[in-house]
Order: sequence, then C-alpha cells, then structure tokens
Amino acid sequence: MRISIDKIISLLFFVLSVLYLQQTKQIQVFSFDENAPFNAKTFPTFLSYLGMFLSILYVLLPEKNLTKINHKVLDYKNTSLLIIIATIYAFLILKVGFFISTSLFLFFSYYFLGERRWIWMFVLSFPFVALFMFLLHGLLDIYLRDPLLKILGIIG
Repeated sequence: MRISIDKIISLLFFVLSVLYLQQTKQIQVFSFDENAPFNAKTFPTFLSYLGMFLSILYVLLPEKNLTKINHKVLDYKNTSLLIIIATIYAFLILKVGFFISTSLFLFFSYYFLGERRWIWMFVLSFPFVALFMFLLHGLLDIYLRDPLLKILGIIG
C-alpha cells in the first residue's frame, strides 16, 4: 500500500492544528468574559478542532483518484518569495507597525502573484489597509500598535 502525498499533508495539517490548539490555551481572557458564549478563545479553539476533524476525515476517507503532479509547471520561485515576504512581515509587524507592514506585504504579494497594474496594487493595499484599520481602531475599539500612525498623531 502506497500512501499519497495528500494524506501526508493532511497528517501534517493535523499536527499543526493540534499545535494551534495548544497555543489557544495561552490566550488570556478577561475575567468577565470567561463564561461568555463568545470570547477571545472561542474562534481559535473552533478553528483548531475544525482543522483536526477535517484532516482526520481526509486521511480516513478513501481517495477517488490519485492526482499526478507535474512539477515542471509549478511556480516554486514565486511560492518561495511569498513565504519569504510573509516571514519578513511577521518580523516587521511589531517593529514597523500594522499599517506599513501589512500594506507593503499586500503590495509585494500582488506583484509576486503576477499583478502589474500599479494603481490597483496601490489601491488594494494602502487604502484597503487604512480602511480596515479604521474599522478595527475607530469603530470596534481594537487597538493595533502602530508607531508611524502614533508619530503622525492619527492614533493615540
């Protein structure tokens, strides 16, 4: 019996879901939110259990057809570049701030995925992140650390 690469990836996804579940135990919840039906731990815990369930379900159910992958047509270069900029984004978000780091991450992601219309790349990164940040900070009162916007006096 030969195990397919899809089953191996599903097992790896199961392991990642278990690790994610372990990390959700470290999420701090306010004392008045502990018995609330929805708090900071609810959705991450749900996602981890859903990931575990779906990955085990995929491993246990039989495959209808085995997929042959032609590695010559896969774009490993752009995939590697996306992984690299996601890693850089993870390191920069606390130092540079949410607005600049997320906008640049989206901008370069669009570029590496093949978009060459600079106007769309700009509109779908900087103003979109500004709108999202306004929704979080202005309407929902969720504070996102951003040194640049603090220096500019936009957020307190």
